[in-house]
Amino acid sequence: MKELSRRGFLTKAGILVGSGAAFPFLPNWLKKRLSPISDVNAAVVSRIFVSKNGTPVTNMQRVIDMAGGITHFIDADDVVVIKPNLQWKNQGYTHTEATKALIEVILNRPGGFSGEVIVAENTHADEDDTKRGWAASPDNRVNNWPDMNYNELISWFNGNGFPNVTAAKMDKGNYPTVSGPSEGHGYVDVDYTISQSGGANGRVCRLSYPIIESSYSGKLIDTKNGVWSGGAYNSQNVKLIFLPTLNNHGGAGSEDYAGATSAVKCHLGFVRSNSWNTGNGTMGIHAVGYNDSPIYPDAVGEAVGEFVSNVIRPTLYITVAEWSGWGGRTSTTGAEQTKTVGLCNDPVALDYWMGKYILGPADGGSQASFLDPSNECNFRKTLQGCNGKGVGTLNEGEMLVDIYDYDNPPANNPPSPPGNVNVT
Repeated sequence: MKELSRRGFLTKAGILVGSGAAFPFLPNWLKKRLSPISDVNAAVVSRIFVSKNGTPVTNMQRVIDMAGGITHFIDADDVVVIKPNLQWKNQGYTHTEATKALIEVILNRPGGFSGEVIVAENTHADEDDTKRGWAASPDNRVNNWPDMNYNELISWFNGNGFPNVTAAKMDKGNYPTVSGPSEGHGYVDVDYTISQSGGANGRVCRLSYPIIESSYSGKLIDTKNGVWSGGAYNSQNVKLIFLPTLNNHGGAGSEDYAGATSAVKCHLGFVRSNSWNTGNGTMGIHAVGYNDSPIYPDAVGEAVGEFVSNVIRPTLYITVAEWSGWGGRTSTTGAEQTKTVGLCNDPVALDYWMGKYILGPADGGSQASFLDPSNECNFRKTLQGCNGKGVGTLNEGEMLVDIYDYDNPPANNPPSPPGNVNVT
């Protein structure tokens, strides 16, 4: 399985650290302003692409184009596993039309696409619940796409000639414990001991990863190691795309244990157990930092940092903030239509930027004290724990952010300060 590291992402996106590589898709004024390349690269840890004020479709298409196009990340025969948030209703699940747009970009990949797309999520609850994203009823799609829930989305692709778009619902006990793909589909357990989070140190967190049996090809998709077929791994690559929402995890005017929920917390719906003890001395990724008093949000972040550094290797994170729930994940009156999509291969920097500049200012900024991670808050502590494992950055000076605003196209804008760069 070919892994796309942060260096690989920067290379594909036009920043090759320590070299004289060019920025092929940047305007001339910006190329000059960023010279010499080596000086800029020394400071850049994470590259973020943002499209705002378009539709869910055009914003999704735009950020992928800004990052160099889908061929920079997805090869013709890849198995692409897309992990949205589907645990809640309304703006609490990832906007269905944006997910549809992403799948269409993959299927229409220049040069062709002969692989498959699997939409995978563990809601840790009944996937047939009409208050959750898979089966959301029309009255539970407020601040989301009214046309389809995720079951209907998969059916739409299948009915329009794309049987290679399928779903993996990894809950309800249908994924047993396995040691690897030779035993079939299920979860492989990986235990990690917290060591960088103060009072939580010594807790053992279970970071299980799924092996998915494709209902299209019959292959076993080992999300850590690759595609298993005919009793062995084949040459296909697995690419993981995490597709979170952007919401306050608590209620209006109040900070709960997580503060905000987006890219870093998105991983809690990929493991088998996110909140409860396993019964043999280990803890779920939620319980390891959020369940006791006092809480240790940094322990949750540390567990996620270990998960994405040493267990799975996500290719991209794309935060869909068509609506941002400043008053909660499901409150229809506590959300603002922010019309923004952000893309990065680093969940920490992406959460930081989207929290500070999209979620924090929502509702006139009244919630910003605990939704803006530049402030001391539980959201920031979670990100710090993940960053402590070497994931991304919380330093804006180490972020290069490219923004396309449909309401104010770059041709009409003067150069903006470092960290907020407009591109065509």
